[in-house]
Amino acid sequence: MKDKGDGHATLQEEKLLSREGENEQVPKGCLAVYVGENLQRFVIPASYLCQPVFQTLMEKVAEEFGFQQSGGLCIPCDVDSFEEILAVLKETSRKRRRKMIKNITKF
Repeated sequence: MKDKGDGHATLQEEKLLSREGENEQVPKGCLAVYVGENLQRFVIPASYLCQPVFQTLMEKVAEEFGFQQSGGLCIPCDVDSFEEILAVLKETSRKRRRKMIKNITKF
């Protein structure tokens, strides 16, 4: 997923962060999670699992559901809060990419 350079996410990144239908395939490097009372489906980059904010969510999942869930990964969080977390993670990823590109161009 590359940033177009103008601060806007690529179409692929937007699609990964959006809610997708149940029947759609999960792209390589991503995972589906289910959020909120209605278990709204989100497809997110697997790289988000390494982020501290997401690890906190995983601790909450373990507390509520234990480590043995059947089916998809359910996150006990309301949809609006989860969308805010995704926005932060997306911005963090964008800043990290810009910093890496800046460091690479120094050589």
